[in-house]
Amino acid sequence: MANEYPTLNEVEPSWADVRASFPIYGGQTIVTPDIAAIKWSDKVEVGLVRGTNGGRKSKRTTGQYDCDATLTFYRSGWGLFRTALAAMNAKISLVGFDIIIQHTPPGTVDIFNVKIVGCRVMGRSADMAEGADAEKIEVPINPMLIEEDGITLL
Repeated sequence: MANEYPTLNEVEPSWADVRASFPIYGGQTIVTPDIAAIKWSDKVEVGLVRGTNGGRKSKRTTGQYDCDATLTFYRSGWGLFRTALAAMNAKISLVGFDIIIQHTPPGTVDIFNVKIVGCRVMGRSADMAEGADAEKIEVPINPMLIEEDGITLL
């Protein structure tokens, strides 16, 4: 009898395989497991040349790069990170740092790297509610560049 589903020989990385570190410029590197989520995105917006060819695109520019990120900490992880930032400057939004995210699936030697470069904290918000869930702090980040295994969009 044939299997109706594929047999997988490899394991894809998951949140259980993530390691995140936060090297603070001129300060210490924070490593904490007390992170609930890391969200990042980047994009390139290109300019267009249409000319007098009936409105069709004829050329485009190299473009303009933009990126953003958000960290969601559990209360204890945020406290650790916030204290390390404040040791550099009590105005923590002025302290620069990188975010290094690494995945290594079980049974492999592959390391998948994402480096979010030149970050600053831009805010913080909490959404506390009745219930048994752990308290989380969402922190929007303003990065300068995102590298995925050393590769950038622009």
